[in-house]
Amino acid sequence: MFKAALALAAVIHSAPSFSQEPSTNCPTTGTNSVAELHREWLMVGWERDAGDPAFNFKQDLGKYYDFARTDLNLFDDFDPALKVRATAQDYGTIWHALVPNFKSVHHKITEGPNVVAAGPSYSHSVMEFAFEVTPNKGDVAHLVSRTSILWRCGPDGWKIFKEHNSARPLGADAYRAYK
Repeated sequence: MFKAALALAAVIHSAPSFSQEPSTNCPTTGTNSVAELHREWLMVGWERDAGDPAFNFKQDLGKYYDFARTDLNLFDDFDPALKVRATAQDYGTIWHALVPNFKSVHHKITEGPNVVAAGPSYSHSVMEFAFEVTPNKGDVAHLVSRTSILWRCGPDGWKIFKEHNSARPLGADAYRAYK
């Protein structure tokens, strides 16, 4: 019994917890709040028009990710390998392989972002959006995606710590019906 209690205590004290993260002063409303960052992440970071400069994940989306961390949990079902990525750099490799195949990508937010505070240094946001992908070759595709992001507050403000995106096909008429 004593060994089991000692083992449990060791696990509890060695496991990372939200309370072990240093709390910093990240905005909860307005500019640079989680809601605004999530909206901007989509509408500025991922929006692409024909003729835009070449896609660069770190340059285009680096504001939202901490490239120094190796403990991230980033997933998108657009990833052909369907892997959870532990670094922003690795996550970017998915998009460097895919985005150059797109002439344009346009988004419409259909729900959210809805934000829930998870702790003094963490916040969670969920958003749904429809998007239209026009490839360099082939037919236009329409999809709807749900994104769930856990943000961590640090010295540089809110950064994505855990991200999960799942998309499914959407008809062109349904896409156009969204405002």
